[in-house]
Amino acid sequence: MSSAKRLIINCGASRVTAAVISSHGGTLQIDKLVTEDLQYDFSNEDAILPSVGEALKALAHTHKLSGKATLIVPGNQILTKTIRIPHIEEAKRAQIIAFEAQQNIPYPLHEVVWDSQVVGDDGVETEVLFIAAKSNVVDEFCGYVSAAGFTVDSISAATVLDYNTLQFAYPELDDDVLLINIGARSTNLLFRNPDGFFVRNIQLGGNSLTQNIADSLGKPFSQAEAVKHKFFAENNGYSDDDSGAKLLTSCSESFMRRMSQEITRSIVNYRRQKGGAAPKRILLNGRGSLLKGLAEQLSTTQKVEVEFFDPLQNVTLDGSIDTEIEVLRLQTSEIIGEACRGMVPSAAGVNLLPEGIQSAMAFSRKKPFLLLAAACLAIAPFPALVAYMNANAVYSEQVQAIESGLQPLQNHQSEIMRYKEEAVRAGAAIQRVEGLVNSKSNWIKFFAEMQNSLHAAEDVWLDKLNVVREQTADGKSSYEVVVEGELLVRESANGTENVDEDALSDQLKSLRSSFEDSEFIVSSHTPVVTWTKLHKGLNVLPFSINLVVDPTKPL
Repeated sequence: MSSAKRLIINCGASRVTAAVISSHGGTLQIDKLVTEDLQYDFSNEDAILPSVGEALKALAHTHKLSGKATLIVPGNQILTKTIRIPHIEEAKRAQIIAFEAQQNIPYPLHEVVWDSQVVGDDGVETEVLFIAAKSNVVDEFCGYVSAAGFTVDSISAATVLDYNTLQFAYPELDDDVLLINIGARSTNLLFRNPDGFFVRNIQLGGNSLTQNIADSLGKPFSQAEAVKHKFFAENNGYSDDDSGAKLLTSCSESFMRRMSQEITRSIVNYRRQKGGAAPKRILLNGRGSLLKGLAEQLSTTQKVEVEFFDPLQNVTLDGSIDTEIEVLRLQTSEIIGEACRGMVPSAAGVNLLPEGIQSAMAFSRKKPFLLLAAACLAIAPFPALVAYMNANAVYSEQVQAIESGLQPLQNHQSEIMRYKEEAVRAGAAIQRVEGLVNSKSNWIKFFAEMQNSLHAAEDVWLDKLNVVREQTADGKSSYEVVVEGELLVRESANGTENVDEDALSDQLKSLRSSFEDSEFIVSSHTPVVTWTKLHKGLNVLPFSINLVVDPTKPL
């Protein structure tokens, strides 16, 4: 059966616990579990992350842990809000969640890293658990993790992981249950019912009792923490009438009253928001739950059975783990909840690792394959290059052989081109001669027609005939015959005042029309008449007519 190992590190407010967990099908085994206490002033919140960084280094150097790890951040570093949005398809859900969340958190959305968990959907509304952490805190946290030699695989929120552990450890449980996990700085409250779950984190934990003792005794926080552990241990040496014991007992009772009030307020809030029933059972977990009298106090105030939660049910331990089982039960709930996410139905969990780091990690995972692919690409051209060089040598020899035989052919080609040009010129000359031969008979007919036209017109003769050939702009040929002649004017003997110019013009128009009747002429221009000679006493009238030749019947 296949198995997988994961390194899960729970970074609490007072200690860091790391576990190597193997999953075999549907079972879990803790192969290794180590803990490092945080050494810092618990009253100074800014000192937490540097202390976590030192603890992580100790895990790496002392306990020889390394590689990819899933990190769990405590509830006091997490902002948790339950919001309701319209029921829409999952692809569009993130945008609606972001809009609704911005209305419910005290700082801009771009300053946080967030994820969401659906906890209920009735088909009309979707109930979503919005979980966020400050971006600068997460970035600083990732820096300490990297400096310790670990690679952040994901960042989970402790707030919701108890839900997975509860399902894994108590698979037959179907009652309304309240699981209370009391940590150093805060307490996670998980309400579980057959339809889902509801979580709330209250800023009340073991350090709250320590601070109360420190204020009452006038001692530093670290000394008050030592006094607390000594007093609540068995055989502490205090007598019942000891004033110090009474003071510590009073602080303890005050803490339990506050815890009971916060739990009552949370139950009321849960029932109002979820419309569910009051819890029928309360399970306690976390080192703060060991406070003497707390279980009895909660059982009395909430009027339900209170017992301690055992997250190690259905979990096996490697024989090398020598930590007391009672201590392990108090330290491993969140770790088991993260490890069994893929083994329980409707598991809860988020990933608060920034997208930029996720992308960088994804690229890092692909980097070996990319380097291998690059190496293959770099090597791939060499066989082709060798083949190309061999082929190129063969081709070069062939080119030289072809070039040596090409020179005579090129000389022959030059001669062929010269003969071709001469043939073109000879062909053009032949065409011109053929044109002359073909037009010879046309001229004979044309002259005969002109002779008939002159005879019919009477008193008219031609002095000159010119052929005008021109090339137009559009590439076509213009072919005209210009005839120049004279018309005898008999009336001029009696003086130019007796000349009828209109009659002479009509006579020339008649001549022009007669010319146009020729099969070789398509049109003509208006005759150009020189009246000056007639007015000088001569009895002739010079004229000129341009006849446009039909290009299909050239002359």
